[in-house]
Parts: sequence; C-alpha cells; structure tokens
Amino acid sequence: MSAPKEQREYRLPIRRPVTTAMIFLTMVVFGMKSYQGLSINLMPDISYPTLTVRTEYEGAAPQDVEKLVTRPLEEVLSIVGGMEEISSASAPGVSEIVLEFTWDTDMNLAMQEVRDQLDQYTPPQEITEKPIILRFDPTLDPALRVAVTGPKLEDFPGSREEQRIAYEQYLTDIREACERHIKSDLEGEVGIAQVNVKGGREKEIEIQVDTNRLNNLNLSLQTVNGALAQQNINLSGGSLREGKTEYLVRTLNEYESVGEISDTIVARPEGNTIRLRDVANVRMGDKERDTIVRMNGREAVELEIFKDGDANTVQVCAKLRDLLGIVEEETALQRMQKQVRMARGVSEEEAEEELRQDELAKTLRSRLPDDTELTIISDQSRFIVGSIREVQRTAVVGGLLALLILYAFLRDMRSTLIIGVAIPISVIATFIPMFARDISLNIMSLGGLALGIGMLVDNSIVVLESIFRCREEGDEIVDAADRGTREVGSAVTASTLTTIAVFLPIAFVEGVAGQLFRDQALTVTFSLIASLIAALYLIPMIASRVREAGESGRGALWFVRAYGEAREKDYGVVASVGRIIPIAWKNKREGAVNRFTNTLEPVRNAWKSEDKSAIAKLAGRVFGSIAAPILVVAYVAQEILFSIGSILALLLFLFVAIVGGTVYGIWTVIRLILWLPLKAFDVSFNALRAFYEVFLRTTLQFGPVLVVIVGLIAWHAFSTANDLGQELIPPLKQGEFGIRMEAPPGTRLEETTAQAQTIEAIAMAYPDVETVAMQVGQERGKTGGDEGENIAKLTVLLRDPEETSQYQDRIVEELREHVAQVTSNEV
Repeated sequence: MSAPKEQREYRLPIRRPVTTAMIFLTMVVFGMKSYQGLSINLMPDISYPTLTVRTEYEGAAPQDVEKLVTRPLEEVLSIVGGMEEISSASAPGVSEIVLEFTWDTDMNLAMQEVRDQLDQYTPPQEITEKPIILRFDPTLDPALRVAVTGPKLEDFPGSREEQRIAYEQYLTDIREACERHIKSDLEGEVGIAQVNVKGGREKEIEIQVDTNRLNNLNLSLQTVNGALAQQNINLSGGSLREGKTEYLVRTLNEYESVGEISDTIVARPEGNTIRLRDVANVRMGDKERDTIVRMNGREAVELEIFKDGDANTVQVCAKLRDLLGIVEEETALQRMQKQVRMARGVSEEEAEEELRQDELAKTLRSRLPDDTELTIISDQSRFIVGSIREVQRTAVVGGLLALLILYAFLRDMRSTLIIGVAIPISVIATFIPMFARDISLNIMSLGGLALGIGMLVDNSIVVLESIFRCREEGDEIVDAADRGTREVGSAVTASTLTTIAVFLPIAFVEGVAGQLFRDQALTVTFSLIASLIAALYLIPMIASRVREAGESGRGALWFVRAYGEAREKDYGVVASVGRIIPIAWKNKREGAVNRFTNTLEPVRNAWKSEDKSAIAKLAGRVFGSIAAPILVVAYVAQEILFSIGSILALLLFLFVAIVGGTVYGIWTVIRLILWLPLKAFDVSFNALRAFYEVFLRTTLQFGPVLVVIVGLIAWHAFSTANDLGQELIPPLKQGEFGIRMEAPPGTRLEETTAQAQTIEAIAMAYPDVETVAMQVGQERGKTGGDEGENIAKLTVLLRDPEETSQYQDRIVEELREHVAQVTSNEV
C-alpha cells in the first residue's frame, strides 16, 4: 500500500499533467513536420568508395587507347593515398579507370588528390578533352525512362516507300526536338541532373568523294579535308576604333547549307577553280545509328532522366510526369493529400511555381510533333511508393493486432485505448531524430519502425499492468499510477537499453552492410527510446487523469446538474428528465439575479455614504452614476455569452451523446461477436498454461536430457545454416523484369534488332504484359560489357504490378521456355 496522499511527492507527469501533455503534443507536431520533410527512397543511400576516371579519345582503337591513355594514367594515379585497387577498361574511343578506396576514406579529399594527379598527365595531341572524374554510385540508374513514339508506319499516307520516308523523317523530328528542346528544358529544373536521348534517327551531311576524279586532277583526300577545315571557320579580326566607338571585327565563314558546302573551292590548278561538287557528291543523309529503341513494336526515342544525388526520387518523378503530361491514376492517399493542400491554401511562391510549371509543360508538349505519345518504360518511384505503402500498411496492421491481443488478455477497453494512444505518439516522435539524422523513408527504416512497434508496446503494457495491479491492491488511481510506475521504471529502462545495445552497434559497422542496415538500426533505437519516454511519462499521466476527468465533468453542464438535483430529491428517472427544464430555469433565474447583484455591487457601495464626508459622498455618487450604465451593459453582454455557451454546450452534448451512443452500440455488437472467440481463447490459454505447468515440472526432473536435446538442436541448426544461400539483398519483384539477348559477336545492329523482335512479339502476346521496351546497341562514348551492337535488352512491364508481381516468376519461366524454342541466342 502507498503512503497517504498528502505525504507523497508524485512523479512529474502526475504533478504537472498539462505540462506533460503539452510536451507530448509538441513532439507530435514536430514529428508530423519531420515526417513531411523526410525523403522517400527504395533503399538507403549506398555509396561505394569508388571513383571513375573517364577519358575520351575519339576514333582510337582499344589498343591505342590502352597504350596512349590508360597505362600512363594508371601510372599517375597509382600513388593516390587510401587506394586499395585500380582497374581499367579500354574501349574504342574511351578509357575508364576505376579506383577503389578503403571504407574510411574521405571521398572529397580523395577526389581532390585524383584531380591533382591528373594535372600531371600530358595527353596525346588528338585528345581535346581533359579526363573527367565520375563518382560511381550503384543506385545511379535513370529515375525515369520515357519512350516518345509517333504514329505507326501504316498510318502515314502514300505508297510503301513514301510511308517509310515519312516515318524516318518523323523519327528524325522527334530526336531533334528531344535533343534541342526537351533535354535542355528538363536539365534546367531543380532535382534533375542529366537527360540522355537514345534511339530515333539523326541527319548528317554526307560527302562521297570520287577517288577517280581526285586522281585525274592530281588531288588527295587530305587536300579536300584541309579545304573544308579552312573555309568552315569563324575568325576574330581584332578591333576597329572610330571616334569614341570601338568595334570588334570577326569573319563569318561557317557553312549554313548543303549548297555552300558543294561550292567549296578545293584547289586552283593553273588558274582553274575546282569545287567540291566536281569531285564529290554532297547530300543530306541519315547518320549511322548505334542504338535502336522500340516501344510496343514501334521505333521510338528514349529519354533517360537522372536525378540529383540528394533529390527525392518520388518528388522528381511526380514532377516529371506532370511536365511531360503523363497522367496516372492517383491513389486514395494522394487524393486526400491534395484535398488537404487545397483546403489549406497555397502561398504566393507556390502558386507562382505551379504557374511556371504549367507553362513549361505546355511548352514541352508544343516542342514535340503532333500525334506524339509519351509512355513510361520504367519509373523508380512507382515501386518505391508501392513498397513504402506496403510496409506502412503492415505496420498499421501490426499495431492493430497488438491492440487486439492486448485486449484479449486484459479485457479492459480503457487500458487498451491508453496503449492505442501511446503507439502512434511513439511512432510520430520517432520521425524527429530520423529527420535530424537525415534518414529517408525506405524499406529498411520502415521495416525497423514496424519491428519497433511490437517492441514499443511492451514497455507500455508493463507499466500499465503494474498500475492495474496497484489498483487491485487498494491504491487510489493517482497513487496507483505513481507507485506502479516507480516499481517497474528501472526494469523497463534496463530492458529497453538491453535491446538498444543489440541494434545500435550495427550503425557503426563499415562497408555495404553498415550502410544498408544503419537506417534500420537507428530507427529501431529511436522508436524504443520514444516508447520508453511514452511508457514512463505519458502512460502514468493518462492513467492518473482518466477517473478524475470523469468526476470533474459531473455537474459541469446545466442540464446534467438539473437532472442530478432532481435525482437527489428522490424523483424517478422519467420524472427527473421531465423536471430538467423547470429546475434549470430556476437555476438560471437565480444565477442571473446573483450575477446582477454582484455586478452592481460597486455602484451600491458608492451610493452608501452615511459615514463619509460631503466630498466623498459627491465623488461616490458621481462614480456610481458613470459606472452604472457601463456595468449594466457588461451584465447584458455577460448574460448573452452565458446563454450562447449554454446552447453550445447542449449542442456539443447532443453530438457527443450521438457519437458516443453509436460507438457504444458498435462496441456492444463487437463484444457480442467476439464473445465466443474470447471464451475459446480463455479456454485454450488456460489449457496451455496448465499444460506448460505440467511440462515444466516434468522437464525439470530430467535436466541433463533436456540439455542434450537442446545441444543436438543447436548442432543441427548450425550445420543446416552452412547449406543456406547467401546474398546481400533478396530478389525484389517489382512487377517488371528485363530480358537480355546476346547474338554472336560481330552481328550487325539491324540483324540483332530483327532477332530481338521475335522475342518482343512473344512478350507482347502475353495478356499480363502491358508494355515492352527494347534497346539494341550502345551509345557512342560509353563502355561496358552489357551493351553493344550484338546485345538487345528488353524491359517488360506487367499490368497491375501489385497483383502480377505475386506470380511474376511463373510468367518469366513460361516466357523463357517460349523464347528458347524460337532462338538459339543466349537469353
């Protein structure tokens, strides 16, 4: 039993409930604000300590690139501090050297040291561009891939040849619009780092020299090249001063048309003028393609859009979809957020930004030819949002199941609701340190939060059960809240710190595992700390105020007070309800009279002046005459406010009564539905407890045998663990998958495309497939063994990704069997 109430010094949350409530309310406000500021990503930011030095040597063979660029650079860069390994790849026209550093290396300092070493490298004269340093990031995939397509070949008018020409010209127009306008406009937006354009067709000026004519005129190909280089150049001619004005002089001699190129003077032998058209055929032709992109059976131009390293993937992709006019169905959460935002209103800056983006979206669409369609090939945000939504749903379901299990054991709705309040507050408070530590909402952090929900309920249950036990021992509600919390406070704190000691060290692990699990470890730690604070301060505060709040509310409403007075006079329930209005009117009248008397008390005292001097009497009466009308007006205003308050109290009471009655009715129905399952749970639990008691007594008599059995199970577990597979991250089913086809080396681009179209047709025939995008070839100036003229990559997007991802493996296996029947290439 606790000491008498007047002799106790209660805990802070019990002595200062308003202060405690304000502190937790502040935590909720800051937690919600922090949640809005958290970025959303699929996985934590995994940055490898790797730098890539890339050098372009246009037109050089791989052997020349390795001899003149790669090896000299390796010798220069091999002395960089903190480097563990250096590797290189030499391809036609490009050299890439990868530098791998230790995990504790400061990459900013390493990049500066690499830059200093590159200054000591003297490249060949043919290399016009300096080596560039790239920060390799395994997550550096396009945030959004968009296919720009036009009408089908059959939709163009004219004969077959005219249709082909018009179709190729259309692809050229799309490519030119994307490179000249779409690319530059999008790269100027915040959060977008780079836009790559692939596929389509490009125009170039072809000069087909007739070698026989050159030989007959005793000219060489170098002469033609020199003439073109000398006559296609703008030169500065210095400055010209005239009076007070200075002019800059320059010659404009760049070609502007094919005709000017044809008129280029190649040589003047013996006074004759030989022009380029005399020895060559000059025309506008198609540039040799190195990449072909197809979308659902039609050639297309692909936009690969990369985001900045610190940009929010979801926000960037949503912004790009709005700018490109790609409409997708909104989720219920997105619609609710939009409605809340519209109800809250937007600031002037936000309105201006929305107007600017609307204008930019109209401009981008006007840049493209008519009848152009934009289709998403892949969207990182779609899978991120789906994964985050699934984890959030799992966390909510886990919290509800925890409350259901808690009610099954306690059978007390008040205690269950107290825990139900502690769970969301603890979760919301966790977002504050997550925002401070710049932890994004990803699968690992939300998984840690979901893992922490089950743990954070434990602390609150222990404290609440202790308070409940003290109440059974006879303590008052306030004393029970104080003593119950004191008795288990140290044990709950020790238990929480023990769990934190398991997870927190993971945050200090180096390498990929540390970067991958750091967010989860810190999130679990933050959630446990928040649950400990809620259990030691919020739970006792609520538990100590529930009964007092109910008692203090009695008689606070005029009709409740009138009903209580009627019941005290031994009236029945029906008679008491009928006398509410008369008693309330009598109380109202008496209260009005008392308030009127108290309001005019200063005036009456001023007029009572028997024992005062003449000057005091005069002053009192003057004051009373001035104050009387003012006090009367104040009294009338006071009565009006009292009347309004009474009416509002009645309306609020009726609303609460209706809602409370509805909730009580629903709860009664739920109790009736759960009565049989709860009874079955009690019988099963009591049987399990009885069985456990017998089993425990029996096993304690055979302790050595039990130890041997446990040892055998442990040995079997360790031996089985060696046969399990090992991987960093399990395969993720995103509702999309890729197909890679590799033809024999040396296969031409057109032939590889023709072979890949067979696989494309098979994939498009599946009813569960929504889009099939295909890329064949490799862009100029890029290295890598996964791309080339003999390699085709297909991206297959399934319909309803959340549903079809469940049987995605079956679709992949069936597609692999069909493809194996029609092709002998490696797939």
